[in-house]
Amino acid sequence: MNLGLLELLFLLAAWAIVPLGLPFLPDSPVLRFARRVWPAAALSATVSFFLPKGPWAATLALPWLAFNGLVALGGLLRLKDSFRGGLPSLFLLAAMMFPPIGGVHLVASRYDYSLGGFPEPIILLTAIHFHYTAFAAPILAGLAARSGGIVARIGGIGLVGGTPLLAMGFLFSPHLKIAAVGVLCLGVITLAVAQFGVALPSRRAKALLVVSSLSVIAGMILAAVYEHGFYTGRTWISIPAMAQTHGLLNGIGFSLCGLLAWRKQSV
Repeated sequence: MNLGLLELLFLLAAWAIVPLGLPFLPDSPVLRFARRVWPAAALSATVSFFLPKGPWAATLALPWLAFNGLVALGGLLRLKDSFRGGLPSLFLLAAMMFPPIGGVHLVASRYDYSLGGFPEPIILLTAIHFHYTAFAAPILAGLAARSGGIVARIGGIGLVGGTPLLAMGFLFSPHLKIAAVGVLCLGVITLAVAQFGVALPSRRAKALLVVSSLSVIAGMILAAVYEHGFYTGRTWISIPAMAQTHGLLNGIGFSLCGLLAWRKQSV
């Protein structure tokens, strides 16, 4: 079976984005266990993409959902500390709580089940979204906010608040969906602007952070254009075109480069 771009974007999250982000999350025995089982869960999810959709493929996706559940449990165990740590810690907590939703959608996608009545590729796109915008972005917001930037805190509030709003918009109201996309886009762009002002001693790390910001600004503009076209009934950008542009800009440019910048800074 040949993997398409959407499948490859998910696997990039499983093998690169998630392991890069895990060290920045608040430590606990549960999270340490999750880090140990991550390779097996990622491998199982990878193999699921080489099977036809159905019960066996969905079964192989279940370990990834279980791994996401462990990360979320680790967040729950650090709930009090997160509230005491203020907004930066709460952003990191959000990054731990959102991915199980992506795991559920991955299992549904591999089973070929129309979760909530939505067809593919919406189900797989949702799984991807909850491993990038809902995982990597809150981590980047938390790290930028810790540097003392009020702009990063505002951006983090927008992107963390926009994620559940977007989910509710898909389920209940197209008008709420439009508003949520606006909140999410503005939040992420605000974070991108904040990243320009983050001082990093390493020139290479700073360059990666600049690439991260430029990439996501372009990606969010495309998202706004797509959503406006969808709302007005004009197909300005197709879903495959969005995967090739917005998906790559958000996945590789924003998330991967951003996390690599902070990893280089922390080494």
